[in-house]
Amino acid sequence: MWTSTRKRLRRLESAWQQPAAHTPRTPLVARYYNHVQHEPAYHRLPDQTWADLNGDALFGLLDATVSPVGEQCLYHRLRSPLADEAALQEFDAAATLLAQQPAARGQALLALDQLTAPEAYYLVDLLGEEPLPALPNVRFAALLALGLLTTLLGGFWLPVLWLGTLAFGCFNAVFHLRHRARIQLYVRPLLQLGRLHRAGRELQRAALPLQPLQLLAAPLARLGGILRQAAFFQVEDNMGLLELLKMLLLVDQLLYARCRVAIQRQAPAIRAVFEAVGYVDSALAVASFRQRHATCVPHFGPPAEGIQLQGGYHPLVPGCVPNDLTLTEFAVLLTGSNMAGKTTFMRTLGINALLAQTIATCPATAYRAPFCRVLTSLNLADSLSTGKSYYLVEAETMRQLLLACDAAPGSYLLLLDELFKGTNTQERIAANKAVLEYLQSRSWVVAATHDGELGTLLQSCFIEYHFCETVTEEDWYFDYRLKAGPLTTRNAIRLLARLHYPAQVVAAAQALSATLATRVQPNSMHLTTPAETSAVADSASYEENLLS
Repeated sequence: MWTSTRKRLRRLESAWQQPAAHTPRTPLVARYYNHVQHEPAYHRLPDQTWADLNGDALFGLLDATVSPVGEQCLYHRLRSPLADEAALQEFDAAATLLAQQPAARGQALLALDQLTAPEAYYLVDLLGEEPLPALPNVRFAALLALGLLTTLLGGFWLPVLWLGTLAFGCFNAVFHLRHRARIQLYVRPLLQLGRLHRAGRELQRAALPLQPLQLLAAPLARLGGILRQAAFFQVEDNMGLLELLKMLLLVDQLLYARCRVAIQRQAPAIRAVFEAVGYVDSALAVASFRQRHATCVPHFGPPAEGIQLQGGYHPLVPGCVPNDLTLTEFAVLLTGSNMAGKTTFMRTLGINALLAQTIATCPATAYRAPFCRVLTSLNLADSLSTGKSYYLVEAETMRQLLLACDAAPGSYLLLLDELFKGTNTQERIAANKAVLEYLQSRSWVVAATHDGELGTLLQSCFIEYHFCETVTEEDWYFDYRLKAGPLTTRNAIRLLARLHYPAQVVAAAQALSATLATRVQPNSMHLTTPAETSAVADSASYEENLLS
């Protein structure tokens, strides 16, 4: 149904200002990112880090794109951080232009609105070395079509040849029907190429001062011949005559073979148009995000200046409390109870570093840092399919991080939550101390732990911060503020009382905690000896006396 341009623009502006929340179709959205995995890049965000930073939810928050091509390019951008300040400044200028100039934004929205069909997700199939799959035995199609025509015409002089025409006709019909379903599937992206071409042409004609659009004239011109051939697949035939002709002369097979060669030859031109259209759509989405959230433009400096985050918050957490952090020559050790905000803060830092180097936009009041690659170990799990225990998964993940930092020292930001918690306390503390000390000299490190001993063991190269909660007789609450220094309060058992655990359990826990605290003084910070281990085991008798 026809809709006026004004109504279309109102609808598109409304969707741009408040994009509808939806679950991204990740397998389709990730097709372009997966397609370019083999190409060299400064960094590709690993699946573990993407999951740790809630990447799919973050993408959904940012996704105010209009077209499937824009979705794919935005997803690729978010998982491919750059170390190119000029490119990031260029993208920032594009997002700023589309946010501040409604006329330019309207032209872009209308141009992209032509490319909204779900089939456009498959345009990425046209960018590879073999864009369209080959049909089996299609090399015989020309001979079969020629044989039918030859026997048909020859029959006017020698009618017996018409028997050959009948045989060729039956064989060609079977050949056509065997390939028809494949051709309909394979030409799906080809049929969207015309829409991609029109969107690119309208963006170019709009004369938007965006760098990728300045180079579109030549690629658009080269696609004209392919579009004329592809248009034949879209011709509708209500009488059935064209379908009969296609079946007898194998027109679809012959045309498909020609298109396949042409697409392969013009794949660079198709990619240029694809990426330019996706670039504009991604910039529109980022402009929308900036309108909806408090953000800043990042600044990049030398490693000696460290990482400086001011007023950083997590955009996926409603009402998130902003925090500041400066990382210089010391790494950071975070302590605090569960739910106090340690992991959320590390994700906040990681998201700011990621968005700074992908969309030149940070959810903070200020962000300044050197270029760095973000790697995380925040939310691991054991693997039933491979039979790997939690500790083995932890150990293998940390080994990959160690190898990465050895290969490119000084270029990683590592966010680590409670390393080696799949093993006993003594070995966990020892392994933590050794690994964190090793990583600190090769990367920027922020690590969270419940082991207070690590603060003293690592005081030469780590500085301590903490989050804490307040527990009263009536309530408990968290302020989610990052505070300097080690955690000095312990509220875990008090929280059990607040949750109405049996008084007998709470009293026993408090008594045993006090006993353990006197046997292993916090200031000694040494690993438990066999004698101390035996003493802890003997505390069972103390607990029995307390309960009686």
